Amino acid sequence: MAAKASEQRYRALIERLQAQAREAPQAYRTRVMLLAALGYAVIGAVLLVAVGLPVGIVIALVATGRGFHPLLLFLLIWQGVFATLVVRALWLRFDAPSGYRLAPGEAPELQAEIERLRLAAGAPSLEAVVIDSDLNAGAASMPRLLGLLGDHHYLVIGLPLMRLLDAAELSAVIAHEFGHFRGGHGRFSAWIYRVRISWQRMVEAMAGSGGAMSRLFLKFFEWYVPYFNAYSFVMAREDEFEADAMSARLAGESARVSALIRLAHASQWIERRFLPGMEVRMRAQPQPPVQFNAMYAAAVRDLPPIDIARLLACEARENDLTDTHPTLPQRVAAVGGSPALREQALPAIALLGESLSQIERKLDVAWRDAMKAPWAALYAAAAPDRHRLDALERRGTLDAAETLQYAQLVEALRPEIDPLRFYERALESAPDSATARFKVALLRIEAGDVAGVEQLRQAMTRDAGAIRPAFEKLRAYERDGTLGPDVAVALAALRDDFADRAKSLEARDGVVGDDDLIAHDLDDATLDSLCETLYRIEQVGQAWLARKRFDLADEPAHYALLVTWRGSVVSEGPGLKRIVAALRLPGSVSVFTESAHKAEARRVRGVCAAPVYRRGS
Repeated sequence: MAAKASEQRYRALIERLQAQAREAPQAYRTRVMLLAALGYAVIGAVLLVAVGLPVGIVIALVATGRGFHPLLLFLLIWQGVFATLVVRALWLRFDAPSGYRLAPGEAPELQAEIERLRLAAGAPSLEAVVIDSDLNAGAASMPRLLGLLGDHHYLVIGLPLMRLLDAAELSAVIAHEFGHFRGGHGRFSAWIYRVRISWQRMVEAMAGSGGAMSRLFLKFFEWYVPYFNAYSFVMAREDEFEADAMSARLAGESARVSALIRLAHASQWIERRFLPGMEVRMRAQPQPPVQFNAMYAAAVRDLPPIDIARLLACEARENDLTDTHPTLPQRVAAVGGSPALREQALPAIALLGESLSQIERKLDVAWRDAMKAPWAALYAAAAPDRHRLDALERRGTLDAAETLQYAQLVEALRPEIDPLRFYERALESAPDSATARFKVALLRIEAGDVAGVEQLRQAMTRDAGAIRPAFEKLRAYERDGTLGPDVAVALAALRDDFADRAKSLEARDGVVGDDDLIAHDLDDATLDSLCETLYRIEQVGQAWLARKRFDLADEPAHYALLVTWRGSVVSEGPGLKRIVAALRLPGSVSVFTESAHKAEARRVRGVCAAPVYRRGS
């Protein structure tokens, strides 16, 4: 597909730039600075026109003594609105990191170790050390007076991270962050980030204005942003390797590698178990828990054993084009270390001393305050499900469909209950239920029971409709380094056995340049419903619809919907997803625009005598 080809070109560009950055790092950094300066220059030109033009007109009128013509007044008002949008888009405010700021003299052992590492790294002085509730650490540089007076530097350390690592491993993490400060990475990255945000907000401000200058600006944006993102992305990746080298020099290679492995493993486990459980609590209880960090600490204590070989294999993915961090195997091998865990000694959390209880208490209060609004929203949205669960529990005797529904509601609303036995009950009531069998299989797999893999095989064999969702889970499990080795081996065999069928299904639901497209077969009522859906999405101008031809007559239909998108470039992707989610067609559908799928767009238009939808008609 065209989107995949575009991604491959972007990946090839990044690989080429990576080679250039390693051959001449300083020259490469200079190129990135010049590219960023070009972005600022264009923004400055827009700002000059937006603000300078109306000011110049007013000055000229006052100087010549001419009166205001009504048309000129209208132009000034329109230009003033445009200038306001541009200035607001460029007025960026960055707040200091949130969390608990250590006071001078507080947690003296931790602060002494931080200062030792800072001096050894040659990093600038810190404005503050901030403890937060994330399983992470970070270096943040906040500009003072747009950077004209330098920067404030902050070191952010997550309380869960301190529970996971020992003191030596934490020192390796802190040394890595000081490596960013030492190289000016934080300040330079912050500047790059400001350029990106400025462009994005400018595009949003100018989208839909319809002016010639806006169209020219957006064209430049389409060319500039991919190149700027690629150049700055590669530089950020190289900065991570530099910071890792600093970590190894100051804290030792074994502590650096051990910290990386523990953090990658714990992050996967928290993502897989702790966070989904917290979402269930949001639906089930009206208020956030009082002791969030104690719950997080329990999750960190309950981590399964680390299988280093499997973890590295799972993390040896193709480089994610949205993540500036190199992969775990790349970082482990970067300084020449071997993938091994060291024997842990003094827990890093002990460095907080008597301050721990107060820090935890203050962070819990801050977390509850931040979560109140989203918590209340999700709790309110789940009210019908809670009422339905209460009604089923009062019923006592349930039929097969109600038994399955009860299991689903328990999974969504009872964080303290394992839903497996209820899904097993549902499967006993309806042995042919693909949904019940699928859920029993997944819950057993996630509990480390290899028998769940065989049940997943049965679900996929009995119902071809289970293959696609099963492969989505299989892809997720392939990246999950916390699974037991027996389960992982069985899942790999299952994936191989069904790979051809899954590939066939995936090809069926796409649209590529050589697909055979024919006229759609929708009746008037379905077509009217499609037009009503598109009408509710204001950015859609026109739409053309075609259907994909299949050799097998009983294959479900797949439609190709081409739309013209009148919104901003930034909003196009999320907007197309909204269309897919809202459509109700008798089959699957691919929705796209001509910007990234020119060949497919020409073929869809060739099939259609006229658009099936045109706004305003």
